[in-house]
Amino acid sequence: MKRQKYTYPLLIVLVVFLVQLACSLGSSGSDTTSDSPDFAATEAALQSTQAALDAQAQQPEPTQEPLPTATSPPPPPTPTNVPVVQPTQPPEPETYSSGDLIYYTDFDGAGDWEDGWVHFSIPDIDYTVYKANGFMRVEVPEQYSAVYLLYEDLYFDRNFADVYVEAQFQNMGTHNINNISVVCRASEEGWYEFSMLSGGLWYIWKYIASTDNYVLIKDGGIPNLDYDAPHSIGAECAGNNLTFYFDGEALRNGSIKDNQFIEGETGISVYADDWADVIVEFDYFGVAVP
Repeated sequence: MKRQKYTYPLLIVLVVFLVQLACSLGSSGSDTTSDSPDFAATEAALQSTQAALDAQAQQPEPTQEPLPTATSPPPPPTPTNVPVVQPTQPPEPETYSSGDLIYYTDFDGAGDWEDGWVHFSIPDIDYTVYKANGFMRVEVPEQYSAVYLLYEDLYFDRNFADVYVEAQFQNMGTHNINNISVVCRASEEGWYEFSMLSGGLWYIWKYIASTDNYVLIKDGGIPNLDYDAPHSIGAECAGNNLTFYFDGEALRNGSIKDNQFIEGETGISVYADDWADVIVEFDYFGVAVP
């Protein structure tokens, strides 16, 4: 900061000095003594003083440099929006190729039941199901009754509902008047049921749960069938194509198209028609990709 020049007090001292000087000159400029003041000298001194004051007045006022202003701190940096990384989607369920085996059991495990399975009857009757000696045994004591066993741990939704289901069975009762079935796309809405009757007749049904009604959509027959021997029964449910298999072969004219049921579980069934006390043993059950 510059220092200010204090000029006005100095001028006052100068004025006083000039007045005194004028007075002294007036008294010593002549040998004669006069009591009257020397106005001319005083006037000259005053004029000199006035001139000095006028000159001072014409000088510009000293300017004071502005004090430095505090510099504002720079604004904080704008935070960069960090992109939100979406969590990785869980991997898709395991994919399979045609012919791959998805599930298989030969009922040889310990205990008298198989994990993952549920059972019920239509209508509601007393029946018996249990596992023994490597078989799943089903006993239906009443006429016109069906017992179902579904593997509920494996539900095929509409994105992966194409399956081939197969089971091997044998009649163990005193007669063989019954229906043995495999089931696909079973849900609370209903299911498809592929059923073999003693004597060689076969049927493809769809059970509609809302009406508790079985609708026949295809039937046929196998001549000269030994129904007391062990046999395998199979069903392919692929898209809207339904195909019946018996002993590993697609039945002639055993295919039909239907699109009412598109997803669900798989299973097996035993039906007693007009002969009660049906007993059937299942040796294995498997589900594969058609």
